[in-house]
Amino acid sequence: MNPAGSSSSVSETKFFVAEAGFSGKDVATYNPPMMTHRRDVLRAGAVAPLGLLALVGDEAKAASPAAPPPYTLSINIEIMFNTGRGNPPMARADRIRAVAANGFKAYSYWNASPEERKAMIQAQQQTGLKCVSLVGTGNAGGTTGFTKPGAQDALLAEIKERVEIAKEFGTQPDLISFVGIIQPDVPWETQRTQIVDGLKRAGDIAAAAGVTIALEPLSVNPNQPRRALDRCVEAFPVIKEVNHPNVKICFDLYHLQRTEGNLVVNLRSGLQDKLIKLVQVGDVPGRLEPGTGEINYPFIFKELRRLNWTGYVDTEHGTSSTAEHAMNVVRKMAEEN
Repeated sequence: MNPAGSSSSVSETKFFVAEAGFSGKDVATYNPPMMTHRRDVLRAGAVAPLGLLALVGDEAKAASPAAPPPYTLSINIEIMFNTGRGNPPMARADRIRAVAANGFKAYSYWNASPEERKAMIQAQQQTGLKCVSLVGTGNAGGTTGFTKPGAQDALLAEIKERVEIAKEFGTQPDLISFVGIIQPDVPWETQRTQIVDGLKRAGDIAAAAGVTIALEPLSVNPNQPRRALDRCVEAFPVIKEVNHPNVKICFDLYHLQRTEGNLVVNLRSGLQDKLIKLVQVGDVPGRLEPGTGEINYPFIFKELRRLNWTGYVDTEHGTSSTAEHAMNVVRKMAEEN
């Protein structure tokens, strides 16, 4: 044991001050106890984290969301039910029943034949599920769209056809729509003007049936032509200019992470300005369930809760295991954040 005032005691005092995180001013005014020893400090430090951890654990439990999220989860029945991971083929009507069996109330799909749609609607009626979205455009939406001069009517014809399909389901599903590729030989301002005009006309068509055109900024692979309005920085101003209650944005986090990033800032902006009609999730890379990639989905779900999003969050992604696994992962993440 070293007496107070010895060089060893001074060193121990400096160690204590440094470990405590005091500032230079604190050091100048700090009066250490006469018999402070390094081993006592270490002993105290070994005990303190246990108490702090217990406190943090209690606070975390208290802060855990007790109420269900304000939004409703919707299960997309396309990629999640793929057969590429050894999962058996399943008719879309049976996929709807599987979604209901797992406790969900809503679903979405892309395309289906007239015969399959009849079976889907029957399954929907049997289970009480609601169809919340389907693809609202066809080949023109991915090619000439509203961007190629003189070709707008072809896309409007596709939208009219999909509006009639949407009416079959009786649940006013959103029409996930695309406005064509960027035409390299046409000035962008010309294309943009045509897009605004075309979306206004599409909005009128949708309004007559009580449905909404949900424009989706879509990412593509490097060898594919770029889609028009594939980023929020371009799509949001266009939707504002269209200014139609039946023309909004489908905010697909998977695609937007690939094209633009800045997800939460854009999500906040889009919801604040009432531009977003549907939110879709899927992780990057791989487009599997949240938690398999780089997107911070716990934070995304916390933000959707904080912003009081009361619409649908649609699971347009695949699965690292089975459809049931992916559904359970998303439900758990939504409930806990």
